[in-house]
Amino acid sequence: MNPIQLELFKIDKQWQQVIRKHPSENLFIGLGERHEVNLFEAYFKYQLTEESKTNDMFLLHYQEFKSADNYGKSLVKEWQEIFQLWQKDTGAGMIWDVDQADRLKKYDTDAYLPITALAQLCKLYPELKFKKIYIQLAPTTIHNIEALSQWINECSSCITALQQDNIKLVYTEHHVHRTLKNLKQGTEFRLNIDVSQLMQNAAAHSNRDKSDPESDYQQQILVASNYLSKGKHEQANAVLERAIMIAQKQGLHEAVVAARIMLAQSLAVKNKKNEARQQYELALARAGQNTLLSAHIHMSYGSFLLAHSGKDEAKKYFEKAVKIAEIIPNDFIAMECTRLLGQLSENKLAGSAKAMEYYVKCLAIAKKMPIEKRRQSSMAYTALIMLKKYGEESPEGRKLDLEMQDDFGADWKTDAEIPKNHASPLS
Repeated sequence: MNPIQLELFKIDKQWQQVIRKHPSENLFIGLGERHEVNLFEAYFKYQLTEESKTNDMFLLHYQEFKSADNYGKSLVKEWQEIFQLWQKDTGAGMIWDVDQADRLKKYDTDAYLPITALAQLCKLYPELKFKKIYIQLAPTTIHNIEALSQWINECSSCITALQQDNIKLVYTEHHVHRTLKNLKQGTEFRLNIDVSQLMQNAAAHSNRDKSDPESDYQQQILVASNYLSKGKHEQANAVLERAIMIAQKQGLHEAVVAARIMLAQSLAVKNKKNEARQQYELALARAGQNTLLSAHIHMSYGSFLLAHSGKDEAKKYFEKAVKIAEIIPNDFIAMECTRLLGQLSENKLAGSAKAMEYYVKCLAIAKKMPIEKRRQSSMAYTALIMLKKYGEESPEGRKLDLEMQDDFGADWKTDAEIPKNHASPLS
């Protein structure tokens, strides 16, 4: 069994335990770090492959969520197209009448449609009643968060009303940056996946040829990452220096830069300022012009200088990072560095006019990003700063509050976290 299959097996064990503990539940919300959520979703995709041995049905839906009046229709349309292709291949000749589901409408959204359609399918094929049918909802874009929450709540209620206990809804979320906070029902569970161990196992499994220097470099990075995750900086630094040496010998320029930034950040944690600064300077010299790596380094170096030197020097690097991010383009970096420049422009003598220019630009950039990215950014924190300056009852303040409620929900102000001003070139 290869490492990925082994990890999928571990996820399956955890998932089956959750299902067994909550046999009557029909809505499950998996919470975790981004890599954990991604791996859990990969587990669902794996069930659709020929390698899978599952006896259950897994239905994945990645269409964007535009409104609560047509999301259910998009699911049913997708399923019916697959059903018709299957019918054509098998020559079974069954007719799946999904239109009659419309007569059962009792809800404010069209969430009843996919459930009533599946109920009809179970009548056509009675053996389906003895299988669990998992519907993973993973909209690529969410246009209205409150509407999606309402849709999922009604979908869950419809499953209960129709006594379709074999149908289960599955939704995944970042455990901190939650998108749907107003789900009235459902069982939450924390995903626990040791991605560092997974990466090391995968590297060891694939690196059979010890003479491959690039694979050897990757091994060093994985080992260093593992040390860093455990706070063992001295061991990590020694491994990173070896990784730099390997990359230099093979002319792997980006690899050299990435390892140097990891080393610089590790040195900074141990308050070795001069050594860290030297690694940043060496990395910048090799990062190239107008590259994503260069933008990350300027942002990271700016954060380092802000913490250990002074804001004037830091501002130069944040400004450069913004320029690079606008060229690449990378809205996330452009936005975060613009917000930092706004905060650094605050002073008692000049007031906050200059800072507000940055904050307004910051929100304009954020609005171009998908809602999931906005929630992971410092958009809410920046908007809260602006709201305090406008005044909550001012016309500008009320307008800003309503805009943020549309994107983040009514409690957006309580969720505005103070952002971390550090960035990794490997993120």
